[in-house]
Amino acid sequence: MEKLIIPSILTVSDVINLADNILKITLPCTELDAKFSNLYNRNKQIFDRLVKNQKSSLKSEFTEDLVQGDKNRDLAFICLRDVIGGISVSIIPEMADKATKLNSIIEKVGKNLFRLSYKTESALLLTLFVEFDKPENQQLLTELGILLYYVSLKEAQASFEEVSSQKSTEKTLQNNDSEAATLVVVELIPAFTGLVAMLQLYAELEPEIYSEIYGLVVTRITETNTVARARKTRKQNQKEEVKPA
Repeated sequence: MEKLIIPSILTVSDVINLADNILKITLPCTELDAKFSNLYNRNKQIFDRLVKNQKSSLKSEFTEDLVQGDKNRDLAFICLRDVIGGISVSIIPEMADKATKLNSIIEKVGKNLFRLSYKTESALLLTLFVEFDKPENQQLLTELGILLYYVSLKEAQASFEEVSSQKSTEKTLQNNDSEAATLVVVELIPAFTGLVAMLQLYAELEPEIYSEIYGLVVTRITETNTVARARKTRKQNQKEEVKPA
């Protein structure tokens, strides 16, 4: 029976799909035999743990929101930077002087800070906020009529930080209440091998009741192994094709 389910060629997704199929096929057996029902329930518990931990390893639900939030603050910064930069070369001396003072601050903080990592960009924006929040610079922004652009940048940064905090909290909760899916697979494979072995025994003792169900289980295992072997072969062939001559 151990040769039916081959762990070495199965991915976590393979195991989940196979286990799900086996549980669905063998569910009727739980009403026929108490021992099988008990073993089935233990297998179901391990399977549920695997599904839970496999889901927790997938992409965070906040990832897309974080990307969009970063894009928004980047655009807000670029807008403010370019508006100030444009006014600083104005032929109206008074406006150019005011903008130049603000532009020098942006140059010190970094005109291309939006190209940096999330964490670094946030730190630099906070540095910019400290300077631009000073009364004299707030006055310059107001007199130039561009305070609204600065406010939009601060709001975009605040939104980004909120989503970032939610993502961090999500990750902490997952880490505190999760286990590696691969480790659960190690536990699940022998458990399901035992379940199928019991079904095989029952099929031999009472074929009129269990043989058809056992046959369906074997078919699903065979199909899964076939797909897994084909995938492994493709990967090996691809590696050989890229080898240098």
